Amino acid sequence: MKFLILSTFVFILGLFNPLTAYASHIDLSPCIKVSHCVKEEWDVKNIDEPLSEIQIIIGNTPRTTIVEMDGDYIHAEVKSRLMKYIDDLEVTYLQDKNQIIIRSESRVGDGDFGVNRKRIDSLKNALFKLET
Repeated sequence: MKFLILSTFVFILGLFNPLTAYASHIDLSPCIKVSHCVKEEWDVKNIDEPLSEIQIIIGNTPRTTIVEMDGDYIHAEVKSRLMKYIDDLEVTYLQDKNQIIIRSESRVGDGDFGVNRKRIDSLKNALFKLET
C-alpha cells in the first residue's frame, strides 16, 4: 500500500514538475512560399563551435532579439526598420553532420523584397569570415 501511495505521489509530482529536457536539434519547417522565406544548409566542419559563433553574430545584428535557445536550436525575431514587421530567424545545428540549417521567413505578406535572402547571406558571410 505504501508503495502505491509513494508511486502515485512521484507520478503526480512528475506531471507538475517535469525534468528539463534540451532538444538535440529541432527540424526546421520547409519554406512553403519561397517569395518570403529562405532556408539553407551550411557545412561548418572548419569552424570551431559554429552555433556559439552564429549566436554571437545574431546577437550583434541590429533589431534582432534571440527569443529561444534550446540545445542546438536558436529562434530569433527580427524587426523591420520602417514598418516594424517581425520576421522569424531559426538556426539548428546538426553536430553529427557538422551542419547548420538556417531559415528566415516573413510572418506577413507575400513578398519580402529580398530581405530574408540578404539576411541569410549576411549571416553566412559573417560566419565564414571566421573560417579564414
